[in-house]
Amino acid sequence: MVNLKRTREDVLYNVIDLVHRQGFHSTGLKELLSSSGVSSGSFYNYFHSKDELGHALIDFKWHKLKSALFGIPQPDAIAQLFAMIDQLEKIHQAEQPCAGCFLGNLIVELVEHDASFRPHLIKVFDEWQQEIARLLHAGSSQLKPKVDPDRLAQQLLSAIEGALLLGRLYNNPERLQHYLDGCRDLLTASLR
Repeated sequence: MVNLKRTREDVLYNVIDLVHRQGFHSTGLKELLSSSGVSSGSFYNYFHSKDELGHALIDFKWHKLKSALFGIPQPDAIAQLFAMIDQLEKIHQAEQPCAGCFLGNLIVELVEHDASFRPHLIKVFDEWQQEIARLLHAGSSQLKPKVDPDRLAQQLLSAIEGALLLGRLYNNPERLQHYLDGCRDLLTASLR
């Protein structure tokens, strides 16, 4: 017998692509309910408001992204960073049309809508930058002597987000590859 009961995670999984493609504000409740496969009563049992859904989607996406970007063991910390960029490219090249970074898109769309989204997204991007910095510190013997791992982490994250934003704008797989190659070049130029 098929279990038709949906869980909170099922709802998040089923609506995240819709929100990613259409935007949080442009996605109506009817579309969310249809995509999630739950009734409005069940939906509000999981999320007291659409904004609460937005916060849950941020955490859900960050958890999935962290696993995808940093969950595959590499020979060393610098190789892990190159693998992170490669994995981002793989993820975003598979999306056609390119929808950009889900989390980056939410910065543009939500931080002015509700003040609670700003610190939440700052926390996520700080964690991402700290993970990059941690790897750069671990691989510091491979970096040029004057390279500051913390500053390079900030530059890499900025370059990655810029690449994904422009990837969405141009919706051209070759351009996206070139933009992410710029991230690789930034890392390579920092190596001995």
